[in-house]
Amino acid sequence: MTPAFDATAASFERHRALPSHVPEAIRSAIWAAVNVPTPAKVLDIGAGTGRIGRAFVDAGDFYVGVDTSLAMLLKFPADPKHSILAQADGRQLPFRNSAFDVVLLMQVLSGAVDSCSILEEARRVLRPAGSVVVGHTISPESGVDAKMKNQLTTILEEMQVAWHRPRESRRQALAWLESSAKRHVHSVAASWNVSTTAEEFLERHRTGARFAALPAEVQERALSKLHAWAERTFGAADVSFQEKRSFELDIFEF
Repeated sequence: MTPAFDATAASFERHRALPSHVPEAIRSAIWAAVNVPTPAKVLDIGAGTGRIGRAFVDAGDFYVGVDTSLAMLLKFPADPKHSILAQADGRQLPFRNSAFDVVLLMQVLSGAVDSCSILEEARRVLRPAGSVVVGHTISPESGVDAKMKNQLTTILEEMQVAWHRPRESRRQALAWLESSAKRHVHSVAASWNVSTTAEEFLERHRTGARFAALPAEVQERALSKLHAWAERTFGAADVSFQEKRSFELDIFEF
């Protein structure tokens, strides 16, 4: 997946940036739910361009961000006094046991190829009484994004293209963590409104790492079918709709 992430690093923030208040709200919600020393030692697996990790760096936490994509990390404007960025695989982390107070898995588990190995490594490097935090953005089931995702899955299945089911992957990961956690806290860290179109979804999805890893001809055929479906369903691909988005957290204390 790294080559695909490298190829989309330049446009990642443009398509997936969070409102300015959301990263700080995510950190505040975590800190309200866990007991950590000051400064806390935070590991962010799948740190990417730092759209969430920056809030921890700015707050003065001892922050370590890892990602398989060096191109993504090079877009992360981290302060070297309070942070370390490293190219590393979440399935084989280069850290000692019990090294961190908090391990972040933000928008990681839904698309992970081997989430079990990532979770096992997260637990290994977590100190006793530390917390693993899983976070992801939620869109309404009746919204444009959700409908487009569901239809794309249907199209790829009809094309006999093997495709992941992110909800199922996340559900299994959360169940694995809960099975051994001492405490589980679920919270909505932030909510915001967006104006979105099917056209924006199509443009953004071209830069999705898993989708971008498919053969070019498969991508173009699938997106062409999806565009035609959107035109029929929404009247036009550029019709704008208002949606509410939320960032949800599942915090597991061990």
